[in-house]
Amino acid sequence: MVLKMEKFPSVVEDAMSSPVITVDGDTNVRDSAILMGKKGIGSIIVVDKGMPAGIVTKRDLMQKVVSTCQDPCEIRIKEIMSSPLITIEKDVGILKAMRKMREHKITQLVIIEEGKLLGVISERDVIKAVSYASLASFTPLMRSRK
Repeated sequence: MVLKMEKFPSVVEDAMSSPVITVDGDTNVRDSAILMGKKGIGSIIVVDKGMPAGIVTKRDLMQKVVSTCQDPCEIRIKEIMSSPLITIEKDVGILKAMRKMREHKITQLVIIEEGKLLGVISERDVIKAVSYASLASFTPLMRSRK
């Protein structure tokens, strides 16, 4: 995943992670968890016939599989996914995205444009973007104090 930070991050597209790692809904939980571990990601988008259908987070794996002693080789990822996806447009401001996450009590938003999956923005991405913006705004002040 590449976090785009070449410019002052002000909208979701500037801070989203892309490309998005996906799995087919019929993939078992074990294989999905292995993929998440290999990619170092905290969630995975579940697709159905190529279209985004839901999301599974590490928390979902713990609460819906591990803590209930389910067999991860037998459960399909679509059985534990959260759906429908909470989405946001790529040109929405970062702070509005953060408010939407809080409103829905989630940590990730999916960016979709015309049915196409563009990226995911997480609380972590928002914090990085806000930190980056703060540092960028302080840099001119620090230079002028010579």
